Amino acid sequence: MALGSLRVYCLRVTRIPRRLFAVGLLLSACATPAREPDSAAADAAARAAIASTMERYMVHARAVNADSVAAFFTADGTLFEPGIFPIVTPDSIRAFMASFPGVQVDSATAVPDTIEVFGNTALLWGSYFEKLRFPGQPLSEQHGKFVIEWVEQPDHSWKIHRYYRVPLPSRRASGR
Repeated sequence: MALGSLRVYCLRVTRIPRRLFAVGLLLSACATPAREPDSAAADAAARAAIASTMERYMVHARAVNADSVAAFFTADGTLFEPGIFPIVTPDSIRAFMASFPGVQVDSATAVPDTIEVFGNTALLWGSYFEKLRFPGQPLSEQHGKFVIEWVEQPDHSWKIHRYYRVPLPSRRASGR
């Protein structure tokens, strides 16, 4: 086989798989079930429910109510705080929250940036700021980013499965 005819043969062989791929892609797109009209509405309702639940969570977190905060977590829920091992289960989260007797919360905010819904699981991405006073210690200010994985419960409520907090350097510490 001459080099020229080999090149033509290769071009013909490589075009067939590309065409098959294009046809397969087209067929798979046609075969994909259309998004149900109410699933967009269901996602919007889930985002609203999660935002509302997050607001209720923050009310209890500002009050440093350990029992109430722990109740927002699933049975195997995990709180990831920087610098310590993950805190797993509502009982452990309750004990962790209760380990700060006398703390005063001057300010605590959690601002959602986006809520992504994936069926009965959702991710809430956002930023936080808190100003806390611990007995005998100087004022503590923190800010950073967070992501919370929410899981829909059988009663259609949403609970926290994993909560990650990532503090950012203070503006004073970073020289800004």
